[in-house]
Amino acid sequence: MTLRKSLLISALLLAGCGRMDREEEFRSVLPTKEMVEVKTPEKSGQALTSAEAVQGQGQGDLSELYKLTRGTTLFVNGGTLLVLGLVDAVTEHRPTTLTEDTAVWGPHTEPLARNTWKLTVKKTGENTYSYTVSAKAKEAQDSAFVDVITGTHTAAVDAAGEPMKGFGEGEFTLDWDKAATLPEHDTNVGRFTVKYSREDEKSAATVDAAFRQVRDENDASKRVDADYRYAATPTQGGQFDFKLVQDWFKKEGSAAKETLTIKSRWLESGAGRSDVELTGGDLGAESATANECWDTAFASRYLYASYTVPRLQYGIEASDCAFATASYSSL
Repeated sequence: MTLRKSLLISALLLAGCGRMDREEEFRSVLPTKEMVEVKTPEKSGQALTSAEAVQGQGQGDLSELYKLTRGTTLFVNGGTLLVLGLVDAVTEHRPTTLTEDTAVWGPHTEPLARNTWKLTVKKTGENTYSYTVSAKAKEAQDSAFVDVITGTHTAAVDAAGEPMKGFGEGEFTLDWDKAATLPEHDTNVGRFTVKYSREDEKSAATVDAAFRQVRDENDASKRVDADYRYAATPTQGGQFDFKLVQDWFKKEGSAAKETLTIKSRWLESGAGRSDVELTGGDLGAESATANECWDTAFASRYLYASYTVPRLQYGIEASDCAFATASYSSL
């Protein structure tokens, strides 16, 4: 083999390795399930529907506020995992365009699909990136692309200074109103924004989610805002905050909205506590509260509800609660 031919082959191999390195770099800075998933002790839950769910339960029953906490986290995960599933499906393919600072996947259309997708990732600084998932009708011109998902990410780096997949911080927004203009879409409306942080395997993971102008599950003609905040540290348990403003307190002739907040905390064992507060609207200067503690089997051990007459209460707070004092959400 001549020296010139050997050098040419080496150059081609190096060029190929460089392309793959850049390709993997752009893949590695996209959010992963581990980075944004909200995790709580597992048992089947239900969607958040009413602050009065505890009224029919007794001591030893499966905790209603645990079920509300679990069900609400599943609702948040539904939105985040939808985003990640879409991103994963697109990046299964090789990028169609790859430069030093930009990778583009697509346009790509799944067999029998009516939507065409495109993912663009750009390096905007040292270990910082932005990305956009755009879509259009399969037969439409490229000018018809709309940005369904937009996000930014700052990568955590390893000892060699390389971005680590699954670690870092950032945020993304899923715009359901824009998605509704596509031939294939779900029934969601409004926008869903997630801010997340997970620096390494031992650090606390945080996820803040904001739903803006989404459909009111109690009245499809109305839209509401909701906020969630989650934090968990490996082996130490976690906490979850929720806020939703809507007409919770039904009063004839009034459509005033009250603010419902829930703060749930739990240990790694699963034992935990929820503190609920309802304020504003038709309640005026008053507030309604509910406090419940559950054990490692998620059975209710302590309950106090201020809004019932006579007061609904059982258990001993000091001995039946993993967290002995109330802590209401600051959302």
